[in-house]
This record gives sequence, C-alpha cells and structure tokens, in this order.
Amino acid sequence: MTRKHVCPLWRHLLLQALFAAALFHITLPAFAEEGHDHGNEAAVEQGAASPRFEAHSDLFELVGIAENGQLTVYLDRYATNEPVVDAKVEFESGEAKGVAAPQADGTYIIKLDALSKPGHVPFSFTVTSGTDTDLLAGELDIADTHAHEEEEASPWQRWGVLAAAGLAALALLTAVAIAMRKRTARSARKDLQ
Repeated sequence: MTRKHVCPLWRHLLLQALFAAALFHITLPAFAEEGHDHGNEAAVEQGAASPRFEAHSDLFELVGIAENGQLTVYLDRYATNEPVVDAKVEFESGEAKGVAAPQADGTYIIKLDALSKPGHVPFSFTVTSGTDTDLLAGELDIADTHAHEEEEASPWQRWGVLAAAGLAALALLTAVAIAMRKRTARSARKDLQ
C-alpha cells in the first residue's frame, strides 16, 4: 500500500523538475548579452546617436547635429542634394542669434551653450544663397546621458535576479516535496494501524 502513495510523489517531482528545466531553457536566452547571439550578423558598434534634426523646403534641406556644445549644419539643395557651400546661414534659438561659421568641408558651425545641457532647443534659420532665400525651422531634444547610464542594469545584477528566482523555485520545490513526504508517511502509518 505504501508504494501507491510514493509513486505519485516521484511523478510529481519529476514533472516539476521537467517544468523547471523547460522554463530555464526558455528564459535563459533573454539574459544573453551583446555579442552572444551566435548569429551571422556583422558586429555593429552601438552607441548613443548625437541629437539631430532635419528641416527642408522647396529650395534647401538642412540637417543639424549637436555634439560637444556645437551644432554642425549640413546644407543641401533639396531637389538635387547638392551641397550649398556659399550660403549665409543666420540662426535664432531662444535669446541667441547669430550667423553660422562656414567650414572648409562645406558645413556650418554654431557654438551655443544650450547645446551642452539636456533640454529642448528650438532653432529657426534664414538661409541665403545667391538670389535664393528661405526660412527653415528645427528642434533638438538633448537627452541627459547620465540618467540613461544609471538605468541600465549591469550583467551581474541581471544574473543575480535569475539566481534569486532559481533559489526561490528550488526552495518551493523542496518545501512541496517535504510536505508531500510527510503526508505520505502519515497516510502509510494510518494504513498500518
């Protein structure tokens, strides 16, 4: 008679172990870090992209990229994508006004203190090239890079969570096994009496 009570216990423990192994097998890839996908994709260096905006009209296309407290402005003809190197690019951003400094590589540089701080920075541009004049506008959203670094969990913290969950599951399985064993032992004693 005792054998009838012991067999379901072993089946129950075996099913729990199989379930735990399957759960572990399914969730483990979620904890893989960069470079551990074993795929054929080429490695890509990931990093935060610099804040940027794009504005265009029928005449011009302007792209602004903020980096290290300055805005690099790329100016092209909208229809042909031909760089515009002889333009006068006037800007206004809040209280700041000025003219972008032309560079030898065909870009224009704007130095502004607001570009080195997190926040929302609106711009308006008056572009004059030959007889063509146009007004363009764009907005930069400069994020706080330090806040993002603090939010990311390090790999050991992620593995720590997985280890804690595994220990909790093991403790639960042990408690269930002990309870079932005691129940089986009590039932066997009753059968003997």
